[in-house]
Amino acid sequence: MKNLDNEKYILNIIKYSPIFLVLIISIITTQLFIYERNHSFNNDLKQIEETFYKENEDKVKEEVQKVYAFIKEEKEKSEENLKNEIRNRVYEAHQMATNIYEKESTIDENGVKHSKEHIFETIKSALGGIIYNNGRGYFFIDDENGTKLLQPLNEKLEGVNLSNYKDANGYQFVKKIITTIENKNEAFDSYYWYKAKDSSSPDQKISFYKYFEPFNVVIGTGEYVKDFEDELKSELLEKIRNIRFGKDGYIFMYDLDGNTLSHYKKELIGENRINEKNEEGRYLIKEIIEFAKEKDNRFISYTSTVNPNRLIKNRDKVSYVKIFPEWNWLIGSGFYVKNLNDDIEKRKVLLKESNEKAINYIIYLSLLITTIFVFISFYVSKIVKDKFKNYKIEIEKEIENTLEKEKLLIQQSKMATMGEMIGNIAHQWKQPLSVISLSNGIIKLNREFKSFSEEEIEDAIKGIDDSVKNLSSTIDDFRNFFNPNKKEESFDIKDAFDKTFKLIDSQFKYNDIKIIKNIQSVIIDTYENELLQTLINILKNAKDELIKKDINEKKFIFIDAIKEDKKLIIRIKDNANGIPEDIIDNIFGAYFTTKEETGGTGIGLYMSKNIIEHMGGTLSVSNVEYIHDGIKYKGAQFQIVLILY
Repeated sequence: MKNLDNEKYILNIIKYSPIFLVLIISIITTQLFIYERNHSFNNDLKQIEETFYKENEDKVKEEVQKVYAFIKEEKEKSEENLKNEIRNRVYEAHQMATNIYEKESTIDENGVKHSKEHIFETIKSALGGIIYNNGRGYFFIDDENGTKLLQPLNEKLEGVNLSNYKDANGYQFVKKIITTIENKNEAFDSYYWYKAKDSSSPDQKISFYKYFEPFNVVIGTGEYVKDFEDELKSELLEKIRNIRFGKDGYIFMYDLDGNTLSHYKKELIGENRINEKNEEGRYLIKEIIEFAKEKDNRFISYTSTVNPNRLIKNRDKVSYVKIFPEWNWLIGSGFYVKNLNDDIEKRKVLLKESNEKAINYIIYLSLLITTIFVFISFYVSKIVKDKFKNYKIEIEKEIENTLEKEKLLIQQSKMATMGEMIGNIAHQWKQPLSVISLSNGIIKLNREFKSFSEEEIEDAIKGIDDSVKNLSSTIDDFRNFFNPNKKEESFDIKDAFDKTFKLIDSQFKYNDIKIIKNIQSVIIDTYENELLQTLINILKNAKDELIKKDINEKKFIFIDAIKEDKKLIIRIKDNANGIPEDIIDNIFGAYFTTKEETGGTGIGLYMSKNIIEHMGGTLSVSNVEYIHDGIKYKGAQFQIVLILY
C-alpha cells in the first residue's frame, strides 16, 4: 500500500511539476528581462547625456584643432611661398633685362648699335618703373663692389657703396651680394632692414639675387616677412570666418590684446573686447584669454554675450580654446548648453518610448512562450507517465537478470584470481624446484660414486630444506599479498639479502656469476617475504640474461643497498648488455615476456612492481654504462626506492 502511495506521488510530480516549473521559470525570466531592460534604460539615459556632451566637446575640439593645424601649415609654408614669389619676380626681371640687352646690343635696321651705358640705363629704366605688392616691391641692381646701381624707392642710395653696411643685428648683408657676383650664381639672404616709411623700426626681410653676366651685376628684390604674413593672415582669417558646422557652430578668434579677428557677427570683427562684460559682470574675453594662457588646450564654461539662435535666451556655453603662439592668436569654438539639453531631452523621450515598447513586447512574448510550454509540458508529462509505468515493469525484470549476472561475475572473478595465483606460484617455484633437483642430483651421484664431500652433501641437503621452506613460504607470501590484514615487520636489509643469497647462491656459482655486494645495515619496516620475492625475481632475470653470454666472458651482478636521506635505495645491475630500447618500457607489463620458448609467463616483474608499490615505494629500470676494474660494461639496472619512517 505504501509503495502504491509513493507511486501515485511520483506520478503526480511527473504530471504537474513541469507545468509548475515552466510557470516559475517564465515569471522569473520575464521579471529578469524587465529588470535588465529598465536597468539598461537608466544606464542609457545617463549615457546619452555623457555621450552628447562628449560628442559636442569632441566636435568643437576637432574644429579648433583643424583650424590650428591649417594656420600652422600655412605659416610653415609662408616662408617657402615668399621665397618662391620673390625668386619668380627676379627671374622675370632677369629675363626682361636679358631681352633688352639682346635687342639693344645688335645693329638695328638703321645701322645703329647702342653702347653698353645706354643699354644699362634702358634696363634700369625698365626695372625701376616696376613697383608691386601695393608699392612695397621693387627691383634693385648692385655691382661687384657693393655699390647700389638701382634703388627705385630711395634714389639717394644709388651710386653709394654699401659693402660695409650692417643690418640691425650687425650682419653685413651686402657681402652676400658681392659673393653671389663672384660665384656667378643666385642666392637667398635674410636680414633686418628699415622700411622706407619707418626708418626707426627694422623688420626681417628676405631677398633674392641673380647674377646678370653682361654687366657683372646682380638683379634682386626682397619682401618684408611681416608684410607677407599680414597678407597671409588676412587671407586665412577670411577663410576661417566662413567656417560653420552643426546648428550654431562657428570659430571665434582674438589676439591676446582682445581684438576680435573672427566671429559669426561680422560687426564685432576688429573691435577690442578686452574690457567687455557679460551679464554676470565678468570680463569674458579677458578671462578666456588668461585661461588659455594658463591652461592651453582646455574647455572653459561661461555665459556668452551672444547666441546665434535668437529664440533661445539662455547663453550658457562650453568652449574649447587654444593659442597659436607664433602669432599670439586665440582660437576657440563651443556649444550652447541649452541647445544641447534640448537635443538630449528629445533623445530621452524617444528612448523612453522605445523602452516601453520593448517591455510590452517582452511581456507579450513571455505569455506566448509560457502558453506554448504549458501545453507541451502537459503532453510530455503524459508521455513520461506512460513511459514510467513501462520502465517500472522493465526495471523489475532487469533487476532479476542483473542479480543473476552479478553472481556469475563474482564466481568468474574468483576463478580468474585463483588462476592468476596459480600462475604466480608456478613462476616463483621454478627456482627453488631447480635447487631441489640439483641438490637431489648431487646426493644421488654421491651415493653411486662418492664424489662429494660430507660438507657438500650437507649443503645440498640444506639447500633442499631451504627450498622446501621457500616453497611453503611462497604460498604464504602470495596469500598475504592479497590479504588486507597482513602486518609489516622490522628487519635489516642486510639480513634480507642474506636470506635471498641462500636461495639462489648455488645457481649463480654453477653459472660462474660473481655477485659484488655493497650492502649497508639499514633497518626497514615493511613486508620482508614480499621484498625477498622481488629481489629473487630481479636477480633471476639478471642470471637468465648473463648465461646467454659466451662461457669465457666474465659475468657480474652488482648490488648496492644504501641509505640516502630518509630513503633506502637498492640498485641491482648486471653486465648483460642491457634491455633493447624498443621493449624496455614494457617489461613491467602483465604477461609481457621475451622467454616464451623457455616457459616465461611475464608475471614476475609485473608482480614485483606491484609488491614494491604496495610497500609505498618505486621500482624502475634503465640501461647504464659503467667501468669495473678498468673495463667498460653495459647492462640493465633495476632501482628500488623505499621510504624509511
